[in-house]
Amino acid sequence: MNPITKIHIQGFKSIVDQAFEPGQINVLIGANGSGKTALLEAIGMLSAAMNGRVDNSALQGRGVRLGTPQLYKSAFKGHEAQSIHLSFRWQDKQRNDSLDYSVTLENANQSPSAWYYQAEDFRLNDKLIMQHRPSEESQASEVNNRNQKASVDLGVKHGIGFEAIYRRVENNRLQDFLEALKSYAIYSPMTPALRDLVTDITPLETDFPISFFGNRLAEAIEDIVDLDHEKYGHLDLDDVLDMLDWTDEIAAGSANAQILSPVVPRLQKVIRFKDRFMSEKNNVLTAYDASEGSLYVLFLLTIAMHPHAPRLFAVENFDQALNPRLARATADLFCQAMFANPRQPTAFLTTHNPLVLDGIDILDERVRLFAIDRDPNGYTTINRVTITEELLDKGKQGLTLSDLWVMGLLGGVPRL
Repeated sequence: MNPITKIHIQGFKSIVDQAFEPGQINVLIGANGSGKTALLEAIGMLSAAMNGRVDNSALQGRGVRLGTPQLYKSAFKGHEAQSIHLSFRWQDKQRNDSLDYSVTLENANQSPSAWYYQAEDFRLNDKLIMQHRPSEESQASEVNNRNQKASVDLGVKHGIGFEAIYRRVENNRLQDFLEALKSYAIYSPMTPALRDLVTDITPLETDFPISFFGNRLAEAIEDIVDLDHEKYGHLDLDDVLDMLDWTDEIAAGSANAQILSPVVPRLQKVIRFKDRFMSEKNNVLTAYDASEGSLYVLFLLTIAMHPHAPRLFAVENFDQALNPRLARATADLFCQAMFANPRQPTAFLTTHNPLVLDGIDILDERVRLFAIDRDPNGYTTINRVTITEELLDKGKQGLTLSDLWVMGLLGGVPRL
């Protein structure tokens, strides 16, 4: 079961006040501009806050789009922008622990580096472990010195976020909680980056080699592909090759002038494909020449299985560059890869391709589908799609989830 059992977002962009219960794999559907990305970025701000610093560097290091502070705060007509309040609950089934973290953030002078903590609370099994209520003087000090935060004397003084907290709790019971949320990142892969034609210089907060836009995919593939045992991570390599029916081998290594022109930009490692239809003298391709859909499939499967990938991550436009049927098959194999991963990562995925829904099983509690909409006031709403008697009847008539979405029966569609 997914350890994050509840996320609550208030006052962030178009999300005025919404709470939801995520699963291990969370698929977000909705019209363009409905608030899907805002949801992902709110989690990014929550991750930065827990790590003790909310500024451009901390947000950018999690894949959050940078903007002026007033654009992060909800500001609808007739309502003054309020502080941002974010919270979540983490359930550790093995230790029977529940961990609750909440933070209220404010930015009074519109400086990107001036976010301060109006309030911060941490509870373990509903017992207050830390409460942070800085005075006006300490708020000003916090803006000027990010490494010192005043705290109420409840076991922590002058800590940085919760780095100092888990060392004070017996048996490091908070370590998984901290490591998972701190590693959160939003990935938005792009074809030029996956081909390494452009380089993303955004600093990463994790040891995972792939950048937010997809650079260094070859390095990550080299870590998990095992040609001797015909494995791709913990999947059978044949299952991956079946997705890419034009190739019969995937590997990572160095490039030479025979397979990649010297004028083409390259990193130290490149992906090498063998095209099964071409002559053996001329059948090795790199990411520069391979189909872009193949690169997106490999990116998605790699992030689901790599040992250094974030334990908590998001992927924007899961279906990008994929044929509808390939998107469906990729969603299915992605779920298998996530479930078999012993690290049990949690993923948030946005999609506009209806067939992605046919590749997931929303009867499995680990998989959750959310329709993201805007109400008549423009506020974002987050509604979990569950199987009702009406939807079951539609299914008996032969309609799939993709059919139901296009028909408008699941929500998450534009009002055209």
